[in-house]
Amino acid sequence: MNRIKDYTCFAACFVGLGYIVLWPITANELNGEAFGASVVCRDGSFEIMDFICSSSHPLRMAPGLHAIGFMSAVFVATRLLYSAVKRSRLASRARGPAASSAAMQTPDEPAVPPPRKPRLPHSTVKPRTHFGLRGVPH
Repeated sequence: MNRIKDYTCFAACFVGLGYIVLWPITANELNGEAFGASVVCRDGSFEIMDFICSSSHPLRMAPGLHAIGFMSAVFVATRLLYSAVKRSRLASRARGPAASSAAMQTPDEPAVPPPRKPRLPHSTVKPRTHFGLRGVPH
C-alpha cells in the first residue's frame, strides 16, 4: 500500500506542477471557464500578468482537464505548505529542549549526551567454499 500511495502522490504532483506550467498558455477566458485566465485578469490589478491576459491562447483543454489540473495544483500547494510547517515544527522542537537545558546548565558542568540505543550484533555468514551453481556436475 505504501507504493500505491507513493505512486499516486507522485502522479498528482507531476500533473499539478505540469498544469501550473501549462496554465498560462491554455487558459482561455472567452469560454467562461472557472479555471481560465479570468481568475487573474480582473480590472488589470496585476501588471505582471498582462502577458497572460493579453496574449492569445493557442492550446485548448477541456474543462474537465482544467478541473483535474487545478485540483492537482491545489494538492501540490497544500502538500508543500504542510511539509514546510512540519519541517519548521520539527526544527523548533529539536532546538527547544537543547536551548532550555543549555540555559539551565552552569559553565562548569559538561554537556551530557543522551544515551544511545544498543546495537544488535551482526550475524556472521559462513564464507563460500566454491563459486557457481551448487550440486551441478561440471
